[in-house]
Amino acid sequence: MIPITYTEAFELLFLAWLIYLLILWRREAARLDRNEWNLIHSQLFHCNQCHHSFVPEEPVNLTRCPRCNAICIRRKR
Repeated sequence: MIPITYTEAFELLFLAWLIYLLILWRREAARLDRNEWNLIHSQLFHCNQCHHSFVPEEPVNLTRCPRCNAICIRRKR
C-alpha cells in the first residue's frame, strides 16, 4: 500500500473538490452562454394581465398580447 498521512489525504480530497467545482462552474458558464437570449430590451413587451413576455414582429410602441389579446405598452427600462 501507499503510505499516506491524514494531511495528505485531506489535501487530495480538497483538490478533488476544487477540480469538481471548477468543472461544474465551467459547464454552467457554457450552458448560460449557449442559451442566452440576444434581445434588445427596448423591443421586449410584457403583458400586465397574463404576464406574458414577447417580442413583436415589427418595432412598435403599442401592440396586442398574442396570448390574451390585451393592449400592451413597451416598457422603457
